[in-house]
Amino acid sequence: MSGALIVTRLSVALRPLTNCIRLCSLLSIWFLHSARADRIVLSPDGNALAANSVRGEFEITPYRQNGTLGWLQFSTPHGIELEVERTDLLPDPKTRYGIDVQYPLIYDIGAYPALSVGVRDLLGTGTYHKSIYVATTKAFALSDRQLKLLRDIRVSGGVGTGRMDGLFIGIQTRLTLGMSVYAEMYRLRPNVSVALPLARNLQARATSLDGTIFYGLSFIARR
Repeated sequence: MSGALIVTRLSVALRPLTNCIRLCSLLSIWFLHSARADRIVLSPDGNALAANSVRGEFEITPYRQNGTLGWLQFSTPHGIELEVERTDLLPDPKTRYGIDVQYPLIYDIGAYPALSVGVRDLLGTGTYHKSIYVATTKAFALSDRQLKLLRDIRVSGGVGTGRMDGLFIGIQTRLTLGMSVYAEMYRLRPNVSVALPLARNLQARATSLDGTIFYGLSFIARR
């Protein structure tokens, strides 16, 4: 049997395995891209949570009598995101709960940035009292040199009414080492967060909210 014939038969035999590997790779890339969050640190991201996803985050600060922040988000099959936000921070003596809604209008595809609209504290029981916002986010292509350090970089901006205090802007990036960094100017205050992966879809976080340090965990999952 000739060498060329052996190579041909071997390639045919391995074709199903090759196709399977390609499919798994594409699914992994799609999952990582679609399992996005709806916040930079506190300000809205133009990308809503991916459809049929659940995300949670809890943070605590030892510097303000163990004040806590928490979010639990769920995205419907149509991509509409619902969120319950819990805030327990002084000087407010009460623990506040708010319901937020975010609706994606455009996804970040090609030349078009992601665009979404939303309402924070829909029922007026939390800290934002029915604030309405528009947010946009755009991912930028990276050079080969930049890809040695960064996996992606996204810039966001928007405007909110009421207690969201007008304009906000932010940037987020994921390093090749796996760590993610987020920074924003929101409600005229600087916020920064660093997320370190602990396991698949589980991250440890360290966050500075206008100089106050919080530590916490976040997770994300798809149904």
